[in-house]
Amino acid sequence: MCISIVSLCNGASWCERAAGLVTDRLLTIAKTPISVDSLTLVAGMALVIGAEIIVLGYAKSSLYRLLHPTRSARADIVWFLVRILGLQSIIVAIASLGLTTFSSRLAKEYVGFHVLTKIEDPVLQGVAYLVASDFISYWVHRGRHAFGWWWEFHKHHHSATELNAITTSRFHPLDGVGIVLSTVVPVQILGGTYGESLFVLVVFAVHAGLTHSMLPWQWGWFGKYAIYSPVGHRIHHSALPEHKDKNFGALFPIWDWMFGTYYKGDVINEEVGVADNYQNTRGLLFDLTESTRRAWRSVASASQKSGRTYARSI
Repeated sequence: MCISIVSLCNGASWCERAAGLVTDRLLTIAKTPISVDSLTLVAGMALVIGAEIIVLGYAKSSLYRLLHPTRSARADIVWFLVRILGLQSIIVAIASLGLTTFSSRLAKEYVGFHVLTKIEDPVLQGVAYLVASDFISYWVHRGRHAFGWWWEFHKHHHSATELNAITTSRFHPLDGVGIVLSTVVPVQILGGTYGESLFVLVVFAVHAGLTHSMLPWQWGWFGKYAIYSPVGHRIHHSALPEHKDKNFGALFPIWDWMFGTYYKGDVINEEVGVADNYQNTRGLLFDLTESTRRAWRSVASASQKSGRTYARSI
């Protein structure tokens, strides 16, 4: 007997619609085994691995570390496979109980102004989209560190105890939910999604691969003022106190310079991670559930403080 996903919903219309979306997505993945996003991600990974082997040698490269994975690298491998198989959006949608899909549809219907599509030159449109999307990414990234509950989710990315060519894919599903919900409106105002701009996709994939490596490149003034170098982003992944909440920019350092979050010192970290790292020791499922528990505790603690403050004011 064959049991379909939809038949498990027992007649609930909302469940049938959600199951239909998941089924359609899975069929699309089956028919198209590797997407443009996956291809650019793999290309970025290959570039990083090649550069590391040349500069650092095979024994210090991502390829060696991925073939001899630590517990941290094993989590990276899982999330890398999730992304190249096109499952990331499904996992985020499920984690949000469908809220990300619903909000995206609403934004597309009511906020789809597509401002940047008015630029006729495709190159200028791509550049404008790159700058605007990076500006949005900077502020969202600051939020992921500033709000206690969101930091507990984003910490999963920072809990990596090594950087390698695929660490960029490491994420907590609820961190992804926060990103989608906070960017859905501004992205629709710009026009579409990041994935619709191949230029943006390629630039981000290659750069993300480089900056999530241990390559000792600083790129001089170019890395300091124009585009983040691998060392510049490694500082963001540092557990050292002087590096805390520094270098939030994904691509351009200009936002950190403008808003006072650029690290101007000379200390370069040789290790990455977080000070209170409880992850990478008891398995990926524990890491995800424990971070969710801590996020909820952060929300509850903030609510109690707000309640006490309100009570004192009346």
